[in-house]
Amino acid sequence: MLTLAEKLKIVIAEINPFRGPLFFARSLKLAVGYNVITNGGFGLVDTGKKKLLVTCHHVWKGFQEERHKDSNVRMCVCLDRKTPVVFDEYEPIDQDANLDIATFDISPVLAACDGRMFYPLNRNPASRVVKGDKLVLLGDQGIFRSATDEGLEFGATTYAIEVSSVDGLRFHSNISKAETRHARSPVGIPKSSPHGGISGSPCFLVRQDSPSKLVGFVTGHLMDYLCFTHASCLNSNGTINRTVN
Repeated sequence: MLTLAEKLKIVIAEINPFRGPLFFARSLKLAVGYNVITNGGFGLVDTGKKKLLVTCHHVWKGFQEERHKDSNVRMCVCLDRKTPVVFDEYEPIDQDANLDIATFDISPVLAACDGRMFYPLNRNPASRVVKGDKLVLLGDQGIFRSATDEGLEFGATTYAIEVSSVDGLRFHSNISKAETRHARSPVGIPKSSPHGGISGSPCFLVRQDSPSKLVGFVTGHLMDYLCFTHASCLNSNGTINRTVN
């Protein structure tokens, strides 16, 4: 039987191509200093009919608020090339404030996704989760983000957690019981939650003898809990199903 460290190494390699960081910047010419406002996460999903970028409703709303204050602000996604892709020219296919999910058709920038992968949700529908199920996610916490004249660097944190409770299309995990592994040392003191920056990151159900399975997306952090929305809310056309099947 594999040790936890051995299993995590395998899981990280499995799930990393399906995700990445995004960020808001005041200018595309300079990454350093105050120019980068904040960052979040996204997941890449293939429904069989659409290739989607999925993030949180509050991430998209936050961008719109920043853009309203400063029309120069852009939202960029880090796909598989050195230069991030501007991704604020496209409206969501659908979004829901209660489930805190927003979906985007990624076909306009599909050519930039070489090396990334889209989780085949059509072939591997999201399983139901129950209390005690083991999950793993990678999240790019803002406290590990650094900016230089050359660009941005993100340090992904591995979260190995368990489902604490389930409420319809939402579920939660007690973060105080999580095992976390940081890729680098913090570069600053968090202004609010130390987990800021992981919103929108996909999470995966982990079982000993089967591949990792996408089951949800991080939507927030409240007290000692991470909050998630279940991936079964995604319809094949990219719209959001707001009812529990």
